[in-house]
Amino acid sequence: MAQRLSCTRTTELDKFIEDQLVPDTRFRAEVTAAIDVVCAFLRERCFRGADHKVKVSKVVKGGSFGKGIELKGRSDANLVVFFSNLTSFEDQLKRKREFTQEIKKHLCTLQQEKKFQLQFEIQDEQWPNSQGLNFKLRSPELQQEVEFDVLPAYDILGDVEINHRPDPEIYGRLIRVCTSLGLEGEFSICFTELQRNFLKDRPPRLKNLIRLVKHWYQLVWHLAEAEEPQECILL
Repeated sequence: MAQRLSCTRTTELDKFIEDQLVPDTRFRAEVTAAIDVVCAFLRERCFRGADHKVKVSKVVKGGSFGKGIELKGRSDANLVVFFSNLTSFEDQLKRKREFTQEIKKHLCTLQQEKKFQLQFEIQDEQWPNSQGLNFKLRSPELQQEVEFDVLPAYDILGDVEINHRPDPEIYGRLIRVCTSLGLEGEFSICFTELQRNFLKDRPPRLKNLIRLVKHWYQLVWHLAEAEEPQECILL
């Protein structure tokens, strides 16, 4: 595909993006249906019978899939689970592992119920740079998959609508906590809805441009990775 992109004329870019980068419509529909099942499960069933009362306020799809800018073949997504029990950024940090373990236990039960058309695989080990529980939805027939992180989060924003502008003091609290803990970026998942809404109603042409830039970046990154050992030898 690298050669094909480098040889593609500007007048043919739209076709290249549609053929090579935009996910299969059927696969996206199957993933969306599966995620709706997972989200409903997390909201309604996941913490039933838990030792302590846990309330899920909402589940939000993020990452490239949630924003509608995923690439064909393999892409990433987040399922951010907001809890009314978490009352601060510090509380999220403290109880993240506890809630993640509880979610994994119940998702294993959901996996055994086999409600999905796609292969549903819970990962035993976390992927690099992951912050929580991981699973994959895979279509062997279409040779496409989406990797999900399931992330517990503090619901600092509450109900979020399109063009919602949070109270500036929220950002002040975020900066103070991140600075004091030395954990810049740790709580970005709390703002997943704002990130998603920023792209939600953008024109398809803009989303396809983002796909093209992401694809180009991946090509450059893989080339740089392949050349690195030779550079080390020269040094």
